[in-house]
Amino acid sequence: MCGIAGIVDQRGERVEFARVRAMCDAIRHRGPDGDGFYDHGSASLGMRRLSIIDIDGSDQPLYNEDRSIAMVFNGEIYNYRELRAELVKQGHHLTTEGDGETLIHLYEQYGVDGMFRHLRGMYAFALFDVARQRLVLAVDHIGIKPLYYAEQNGFLYFSSEVKALIAGGILPRLNPAVLDTYFSFGFMIGQETLFGGVKRLMPGHALIAENDTIRLQRYWDFPDYAGAPPAPPDTRSDAAIIQEARERLTESVRLHLRADVPLGLFLSGGVDSAAVLAMMSAEAGGCVNTYTIGYTADTPDNELDAARRIAAHFGADHHERVITAAEWWAGFERYVYHHDEPNANSSAVSLLLLAELTGSQLKVVLTGLGGDELFSGYANHRAIPALIDRQTRYGIFARAAAPIIDRIEPLYPALKRYRGLGALPTYLPRVRAAAAPLPDAIRRIQSFDGLVFSDTLRRRLYAPALIEAWQANCHKETTFAEIVTRSQREDADQFAQAVVINTWLHGNALLNGDKVTMAHSLEARIPFFDPDLLRFAARIPGSVRMRENKYVLREAMRPMLPAFALERRKQPFSTPILQWFAGELSERIESTLRDPSAWVRGWLNPVALDALLDGHFSGRAPQVEVVFRLLNLELWARRFGITMG
Repeated sequence: MCGIAGIVDQRGERVEFARVRAMCDAIRHRGPDGDGFYDHGSASLGMRRLSIIDIDGSDQPLYNEDRSIAMVFNGEIYNYRELRAELVKQGHHLTTEGDGETLIHLYEQYGVDGMFRHLRGMYAFALFDVARQRLVLAVDHIGIKPLYYAEQNGFLYFSSEVKALIAGGILPRLNPAVLDTYFSFGFMIGQETLFGGVKRLMPGHALIAENDTIRLQRYWDFPDYAGAPPAPPDTRSDAAIIQEARERLTESVRLHLRADVPLGLFLSGGVDSAAVLAMMSAEAGGCVNTYTIGYTADTPDNELDAARRIAAHFGADHHERVITAAEWWAGFERYVYHHDEPNANSSAVSLLLLAELTGSQLKVVLTGLGGDELFSGYANHRAIPALIDRQTRYGIFARAAAPIIDRIEPLYPALKRYRGLGALPTYLPRVRAAAAPLPDAIRRIQSFDGLVFSDTLRRRLYAPALIEAWQANCHKETTFAEIVTRSQREDADQFAQAVVINTWLHGNALLNGDKVTMAHSLEARIPFFDPDLLRFAARIPGSVRMRENKYVLREAMRPMLPAFALERRKQPFSTPILQWFAGELSERIESTLRDPSAWVRGWLNPVALDALLDGHFSGRAPQVEVVFRLLNLELWARRFGITMG
């Protein structure tokens, strides 16, 4: 596990090596155990290493036999032992006992077109082929490990984090074309970032730079490799599907336990992390180190009691961190820096603080992320098929009601305070979505449009320059429509699964998981996202998967988990910001956003912003999610010194 960075001059001129060293210094937290560099004139690669496998023998860069190929690598290849054995049979000579070296020889053997089909792991790597003067950048199939890139003055820059690009010379300026997308989702979708000129290499993609050209090549498109024929639905009995789910998850956890250092587990009170704990206990034997975050606040957001009970059942060595509002705020300020991109996910801040505790004791932690995505645990897994059904049945009536709903929409924040009427802001957006074209309707559901941001709020709050940037580019509309097209399936439940993975997972959950753990030199592993397990889960018919919340996973784990863990109702991992933003933190939040010199006020109508803040902090029209998005953006712009465009 590492952080990687580099610069390539596509004109063939010499790269200033000091820039790459500065880029690696900026991400030292990702790899405090050492560094390594490759300097070949027009190509300069660097890395920071967190030693986990082959601790003494796999320093990077890594090379092929004649050193005509060099590579820096971030991640883990979990099936590396099997790959090494096969590559040796094919005549390759490997000089380390680690996992990363297999990538170079897979590239030699199969090329860019074929190498990825052999990999089970998480990775972002940069490979320079001297003979072809070719740079290959790649990100794993689902996007667990991030990689950013930017072009400037003939140079191609890349790194695991944007702050390294800035250290290398990329100017931290705003990309106003996507600012509306951030406000609408609270995170970014697609390859664009809020940093002007900086893009994120999308999951399942490789970037190939050679002959003064750059091309993107998709090798994976959930749920399979690009070009693979569509897999037919699994028509076996429920019992057979459930049995295979247990076997595949067991195998994935076994592979994810490969390490030369101790491992632990992020444990919530839910069935996903409990399932991983059960299998870790069975596979590894002995006592598993588990880690849970909780709050001093009296709130249903606490997972402490449920996690303690599960940990005790398996005899885990359980660790907790219980935080106050003040500690969360201090973590939030650090989170803004470590995440790079503005991301309004309050629970990720809590995860950062948990990673701080865990990283002080271990280098590797497994997580239960992915159970919801694979086995349909989110509300939108049901909301999207329900939307399609409503459009078919009642679309004509919804279109007739749309103008009336649009007139009511400005009243949503105030209505939330009233019993009975308070339900309207929850249900009317669903009716409104049924009147829209399908991509637009799903986008509104996925971004909670109407419940958080709305067309009315945009027109009122955006300054003219932001309205112009939004309407001229329509980034969220076009990007989301492309995601919907790519996610299309005949089965509505499988379609919903693909949409969630291609938006929330790619743009939010996985980036959060990487950034907050690596901030504390901690590697997070995600057994649910093994490619074999992903392909299997995608074939489960909706009629089976949707029988109840995470039906297949719960039944698969029934022989291994206690009844109290299986029967606990789903509860999202969340943070009590509703309580904190109205109480202990309200004064500092309000002063930040009301500051006349606040960066965000340059893009908003100041009168409308002050009215929104008046309504929120008085309690007349609370909009905690909107306030959090504004706050996150303001602190990000200050921390990175963002220029206006």
